[in-house]
Amino acid sequence: MSARTWPSWGIAARLLAIAVLPASIMFVAVTGALYLGARGEVQRDVAERGRLIATALAQSSQYALVSGNSGYLRTTLRSLQETDPSIVCISITDDTGQLVASDCPLSGPSQYTAYEAPVRIPALPDVDLLDPGEGPEHGQHPPAAGGMAVPPASSPLPALRTVGQVRVLMSAATLLKAKQRTLLASSALVLGAGVISCLVGLRLAGRLRRTLGSVMSALRAMRRGSFDVEFDSVQPGELGELQRTILQMSHTIATSQHELEQQVESRTRELQQAVDHVRQADAEKRRLIVHSNARVEDDRRRIALDLHDHLGAALISVRLEAAALLAKAEAAGDAEAARGAQRIFDTAESLYSSTRSIVKSLRPEAIDTLGLAGALEDMVHNLDKPHTGCSFEFNVDRDWPDLRGEAAMPAFRVVQEALNNAVKHAQATRVSVDLTLDREHDRLRIVVSDDGLGFDPDVMSHTGFGLIGMRERVAAVGGEMSITSKPGSGTRVSLSLRRPRAAGS
Repeated sequence: MSARTWPSWGIAARLLAIAVLPASIMFVAVTGALYLGARGEVQRDVAERGRLIATALAQSSQYALVSGNSGYLRTTLRSLQETDPSIVCISITDDTGQLVASDCPLSGPSQYTAYEAPVRIPALPDVDLLDPGEGPEHGQHPPAAGGMAVPPASSPLPALRTVGQVRVLMSAATLLKAKQRTLLASSALVLGAGVISCLVGLRLAGRLRRTLGSVMSALRAMRRGSFDVEFDSVQPGELGELQRTILQMSHTIATSQHELEQQVESRTRELQQAVDHVRQADAEKRRLIVHSNARVEDDRRRIALDLHDHLGAALISVRLEAAALLAKAEAAGDAEAARGAQRIFDTAESLYSSTRSIVKSLRPEAIDTLGLAGALEDMVHNLDKPHTGCSFEFNVDRDWPDLRGEAAMPAFRVVQEALNNAVKHAQATRVSVDLTLDREHDRLRIVVSDDGLGFDPDVMSHTGFGLIGMRERVAAVGGEMSITSKPGSGTRVSLSLRRPRAAGS
């Protein structure tokens, strides 16, 4: 863990660093300061003692050095050596540099400092003891009043001469060793204080960590959507302010969420009611469409029956009467009457054929006699005869159910409309009708495709009433219809109808 990764440290690591690092740095700083202070103090003490010993020894050994009393000097040096363990070596030399006395042990510290002091004594005046002269010219003081000799106002200090040299070697190692015990005791006290500070810091950091941990747990719970947040205790100061802020925020969010949920629930109920109304209206519309289609089919069937029974029978009667008149006119040789009877016969025949076509379009008999597949095949066959420029194909699955009557009428009308659109508007050259059974989904599939002009379904689905009627017919019986087309690429109309339960395969 390095300082570079400080931004990625967790709360525990940061609090531990805050608790331990200051105490550790303080311990190192105080210990270093104590050591440096003790070392400097020892060095100053050694320097002062070295200079003092050298000076004092130089003054005390003047007459012993002049008199040549080396024994006294050696005794003095040994006494000093025994008294002060910081002295490494003491030596006294005369004015010629010759060693007079020394006390240096065979082994000692390798690091030391030398202090030197000269041994000086007053110089003796040059007096001629053999000169008997008296008077001021011979160095005697002139008599004062009363006969007493008076010395001069000021006499010069006697001159000093160097008779030897004192050399003292001092080492701080011994004093440093003595200071080490004091330094160790001080370091121990500082270390103890640092440990106590660390423990206090760790305890405070632990309390702070627990508080921050509870705050983080509360924030995580709020992030998960749980706003029922509580704290075991609210701390004073900024942490307490943070805890109170979180509690207030969680309460505010919980209240807002509850109000929002109520609004959403209310809106959902309203939307569900609207959807139910739409579904109900759609179901009613489909029932109305089914009922309307049924009424239309009933009216068509009734009209077809009326046309077949009344108009068809009347036209047959007219045709028979015209045939009888034609035979009589031809037998009588009346050409004019024969031509009139022939025109009546042809007109009756044409009207009868038109009536048959109208009756078939109003109520295709093939629906009841041949079923849906047969009726569609008959429709395709009838369209293929007059439209020589377009080829028609019809394909049916062998397992296609036999649908007859009203169950087959919606699909028949939708396919009829799709084929009429292909013939009248698409200018197609190829039209196919495919009937398949989707066994996996138990659905009936009818596909009418052509290679005509095509169109845009998004535009025509809103403006083409024929397409709208086709969709409504299919939706009314629970089916689905899709139209795939684009300009220049033909059209594909796909129907998907529920397979009637009563129909057999």
